[in-house]
Amino acid sequence: MNHEHTLVSAGDLGHSQFATSWPTQPTDDPVPTPERPLLRPEQKFMMQALAEYKSNWGLCLDLLDLLRMIQRNAIIPMGSTVRSFEQDIQSGSNEYSILLQAIPSGLRDSLIQGTLAHDYVKGKDVHGKELEERGKYAGIYAVGIAIEGRDGAFINIKECTKVAEILETYAKACELLAAAENENSRVPADDQQVIDDALKLDQACGYTQQGPMLHYLEDSGQVANKEYLKMLAESFRKRGRALGRLGCDETINMHQGPLYVGSTTRPIAECLAQHHYDSNMSAIPSTNKFLSLTLGALRYIGLRPYTVEVPILPIWVMEHLPMGERLVTVLASSFVTQGGFNSVQASSRAGTGMSMALCDEAGLYVAEKTRYFEQNIDKSLVDSKDFMRRTEGVEHLGRCFQLVLGGELEEKIKIIKIRQDRLEQETKLLVEMKEEIQQKLRRIREHQEAVATKYVFKNMYATLLRSITTRLGVDDDTTHVSTGGTPPE
Repeated sequence: MNHEHTLVSAGDLGHSQFATSWPTQPTDDPVPTPERPLLRPEQKFMMQALAEYKSNWGLCLDLLDLLRMIQRNAIIPMGSTVRSFEQDIQSGSNEYSILLQAIPSGLRDSLIQGTLAHDYVKGKDVHGKELEERGKYAGIYAVGIAIEGRDGAFINIKECTKVAEILETYAKACELLAAAENENSRVPADDQQVIDDALKLDQACGYTQQGPMLHYLEDSGQVANKEYLKMLAESFRKRGRALGRLGCDETINMHQGPLYVGSTTRPIAECLAQHHYDSNMSAIPSTNKFLSLTLGALRYIGLRPYTVEVPILPIWVMEHLPMGERLVTVLASSFVTQGGFNSVQASSRAGTGMSMALCDEAGLYVAEKTRYFEQNIDKSLVDSKDFMRRTEGVEHLGRCFQLVLGGELEEKIKIIKIRQDRLEQETKLLVEMKEEIQQKLRRIREHQEAVATKYVFKNMYATLLRSITTRLGVDDDTTHVSTGGTPPE
């Protein structure tokens, strides 16, 4: 491996090369427009959070609140996504803050507002080159739909109704065929037209199988997902109602289209090639059934749809693949749950029994040092440490507050006061003992001085007496000097 591209723990995950030309959307209060009729509080919440949060770790925590908000309003429950994301955050997976910074801000805005396909097509000459490097690696991608001749725009109010009707018919046909199979009978003659209409959608998709079996049922667990088909149809009804509330007619094409978010352990570009479809192709790829059926329904009503494939997030570490897929789905979920394909069919099972040479080569890092991977991992780690420090401070304040509320603080103050009084008494006793010891020391010192003085006097007297006896010629043996003796006779 070229060590010029050494894997590091610091890498700018997209803020230099990729963030320059993809336009960032305004973060003011977003309002529905004919081009963006499905804007709701979820988008506003996310856009403002992205703009205001300095700590991406804090933003990841707020994504949980956003997901819970979406759950209350979504057509499709997203409980599993919420639980997985929440479990990751609670277990301390600060990789989310790193991965979040790997997605350019303008690209994130387009994901959130559901205009990814339109915005990519509008700037494809520039964006395609900027994102080309991401396609060389494993990671997360999104596939949207645009219509030829509309400069990246999607469909109008009338077309929303037609697509919904076609998908509802297909769902009804799936239900009839399943019932007939369970009862080992034939579809009633009165309902045969429904089956014929559904087969026309298969033909529009380029599926030419013979017999009454629908292509959607062949490898989709029979009718296990028939309810999801109804929900997908309802999402197009919802688009039509949103356009109707704004008074839009058939001349207005919305920019918001459904997205399919997927992940791959192969280079993203290879996987996107399998999803690619343009109007010159005879058959629609069936990598994702709902994406295929939507493209077929658009063809069925006379439009010329094509797929828009966008590499979103490169991944180097296997453990980050499911995390990255969850994160991108969360960013898009404020729109995906209002009609995207992930809301009705999970994408690839990232990280399940797969091996990837890129991951082995890359080691345990999320990115390698290239010209656009340079500082944000360290920034994210600082964000994480700051968050943990603030969290510890808040927890400490919370414990103090509970002490006050529970009366424990007052009890502890009483105990401290008792101990303080006891300490003062002990200190007073120690002072008295010190004074008593000092007095005893003074008396001992005075006694020692008196004894020393008496000894000096006696020594001087004895010396003088010896001097006198010497001069008088008296033998020392005849002279007895003693403090207590008597002279001889």
